[in-house]
Amino acid sequence: MPKQVIDRDQLIDEAYQIASNDGISALSVRKVATACGIAVGSVYVYFPTKADLTTAVLTRFFDETFSEEFCVVRAGERFTSYARRFRATLSEARASMSVDWFAEMRRLPRKEHAALEEVRGPMLAHMERGLQRVLDADEAVDRSRLVGPMSSESVARLTLRAIFASLMEGTECETLFALLDASLYDGAPANEKEENR
Repeated sequence: MPKQVIDRDQLIDEAYQIASNDGISALSVRKVATACGIAVGSVYVYFPTKADLTTAVLTRFFDETFSEEFCVVRAGERFTSYARRFRATLSEARASMSVDWFAEMRRLPRKEHAALEEVRGPMLAHMERGLQRVLDADEAVDRSRLVGPMSSESVARLTLRAIFASLMEGTECETLFALLDASLYDGAPANEKEENR
């Protein structure tokens, strides 16, 4: 029987499938090797540690969840509408998994948690900058309010952290969005104005 050729992307595909079905905590080099029909050492060539494998799977998750299409702001879209869509995208990704990764992320062993932070840190910074760009581009925002602790950078950071916290805790985020509507815009909340169009 000829030797099976496996590349890094194929290993990540299989690892992602295992994590999607059984959870991040169930991911192991041995399971990936078995699923691919290769020796454990062949996986270690690409992923020297389980933390490296976890990092690759989490990177794939964030890349797939936040496609380039999602990053496009719709014409006339308010910051709070975009933030709602952002949370809905994450919520849909969470619902499509057999196991709740957001809850599992809190329980990862130290090395894997460090791997998560290695991936999540830059990704969160990227998301925060994206939210800030959306806020800065929102023409309906009362600019006089974006000062001090309400700077666009601070509002974007708070919004992102609150969205992730709500997903990890399984709570809603509508109070945050209502507060953002009330503090960023003059007049009626975004939902009410959009319904009156």
